[in-house]
Order: sequence, then structure tokens, then C-alpha cells
Amino acid sequence: MPYQRIEHTADIRLKVWGKTLEELFSDAMQAMSNIIKEVEVESSNIKRNITLKAGDATTLLISFLSEVLLLSHTNKEVYNKVIFVEFSETELKAKIEGVKVNQFDEDIKAVTFHEADVVKNKEEEWETNLVFDI
Repeated sequence: MPYQRIEHTADIRLKVWGKTLEELFSDAMQAMSNIIKEVEVESSNIKRNITLKAGDATTLLISFLSEVLLLSHTNKEVYNKVIFVEFSETELKAKIEGVKVNQFDEDIKAVTFHEADVVKNKEEEWETNLVFDI
């Protein structure tokens, strides 16, 4: 899973990248989920649906991660797999899979727009920085 944790004084900061935009979204969700609580990838028995629209890829990513975070907190679940049914830079329909947990290892309060900018880099991969408010 391509992501790197970057030092930050008060929050959790990551650099995430992927060969495709879908891969970037998937890796960002898995990175966030691993921060909340690491679970076995094979143990997915809960399925949820997400449908979102946004003005651009950055807003869509932050909205997607925020929705996953909300579902995690609301249902006391951690999601470790995503299947995109429909996907573009401005909208998505996805099925996420995960497991119930008793507690979280880290309590992420919010996914912020601070430093987020989904772009293609020199290697033609999609990347962004993410800052999670803890």
C-alpha cells in the first residue's frame, strides 16, 4: 500500500499515491483505516454503499474519506476493502467492506482539506497529502 506517514506536530499527516485515481482513493482509505485500527484484510463481513459527487478529485477524495470515517464512528466498524462500481474525478459509487471492532487504536476526528491537492506527478502517478485531525 503506497503511503508514507510524515511528521506533524499535532495531527496525522500522510503522503498517498497510486498509479490510477481509483488506486489513490483505495490506498487513502486503507491508510486511514490502518490508523484507526489495523484489521485482517481477509476478515470483511460488513458491506456498506457510498455514493458521492463533488466539483473535483480533491473534494471527492476528502468527501469519500469523511464518509468512510463517519460510517466507522457511527457503526464502530473499520473498512479494509473498497470496490468502485462507478468512478470518475467528480463522482463515485462504491461498496466498502469491513469488520466490527470494540475500540479504535487512534481516534481520527476529521479528514481536512489542509495540504490536500490530488495531482499527477512527474511519474504520471496520482498523489496527495492528507492531514487527519486527531
